[in-house]
Amino acid sequence: MIADFADNEIAPRAQLLDESQGLPTDSISQLAELGMLGITIPEQHGGAGLDLLAACLVVEEVARCCGSTAAVLASHLFEGSTAILDLADDAGRERWLPGMASGETLATFALGEVQAESDASGITCAVGEETDGYSMHGRKTWVVGGALAGLITVVARNGDEQLQDLGAYVVDPSTEGCSRHQKTDLLGLRGAGLCELHLDGVRLDAGARLGQSDSGWSPISRVVDKSRLGGAAIALGLARGAISHALGYASQRVAFGRSVDRFGSIRAMFADAATAIEGARLILWRAAGLFDAGKAASREAAMANLAAKKAAYKATKDAVQILGGNGYSREYPVERAYRDVQAATPFGGGEDLQKILVSRSLTGAQS
Repeated sequence: MIADFADNEIAPRAQLLDESQGLPTDSISQLAELGMLGITIPEQHGGAGLDLLAACLVVEEVARCCGSTAAVLASHLFEGSTAILDLADDAGRERWLPGMASGETLATFALGEVQAESDASGITCAVGEETDGYSMHGRKTWVVGGALAGLITVVARNGDEQLQDLGAYVVDPSTEGCSRHQKTDLLGLRGAGLCELHLDGVRLDAGARLGQSDSGWSPISRVVDKSRLGGAAIALGLARGAISHALGYASQRVAFGRSVDRFGSIRAMFADAATAIEGARLILWRAAGLFDAGKAASREAAMANLAAKKAAYKATKDAVQILGGNGYSREYPVERAYRDVQAATPFGGGEDLQKILVSRSLTGAQS
């Protein structure tokens, strides 16, 4: 069902969305009508009650046709929803999840800052306690889907310690003192509503804090781990879409008296891409399955993110090469897929960070 929806509804809008740097509001509304925004939210809160593996499949199919729409969907499922599901108490879940499940409220997650894109210990966004709640000051950057979101979970500190004083706070971006500044003229994911979030004395009620006051970074890191699954699913979908288009093109493009899909070098590109994509997908499914079983899977999530992005980098590059000169034209979707893959870093960090995380888990090193 979601594959057909992506082909029939999302794919025809993808090029204009990229060129206009608009927002995929129509596609997201339709996905909400299909129940996709609540796929991981329990039935008691209005969702489908499915697991992260199901969410991976949905995001991959959407990304196959449009990376920007998939990025907004993934930020809602793997970051915004996960933050509330994993960190909020029963009252918080009852307060926020029904609107998120119905699509009335799109959610996302704000972690990175200009000086702390991949280093949580460098976060400077801070909260101060007030008589009736909190006040928040700071800047967040590269907030995926932030331009559309009606609820943003912001990671901020309430003390001087590097990690132990970090907490997660739910912010309504329409609150006085909160402003969003959409990023434009980006290389890829140009329609994903990436923005900077400015927080100038934003007042939050007492229930805005997720988790215990002394919980620190550890529970937040589990949300970040799961966000890496979303990044992997986006990359795999982009890779599949590019290779599928290249296969169709190569079967029709004739050179030296035969279609170019009969050339050994072209066939080798397809074989390498298919093998890498399938291998990364299996790692992703294993990581999602471990999380769904309630087990730790930080290493597997980093592996999945690393493998998927590496596979997608090569697959989209090869797809551009297979199309020859047409591969560089915006008339063909492989060019957009290639750019979108380069822009997928905000989901869990870049390739080097994933390697650090995997190597730490193998050696037991902390730095």
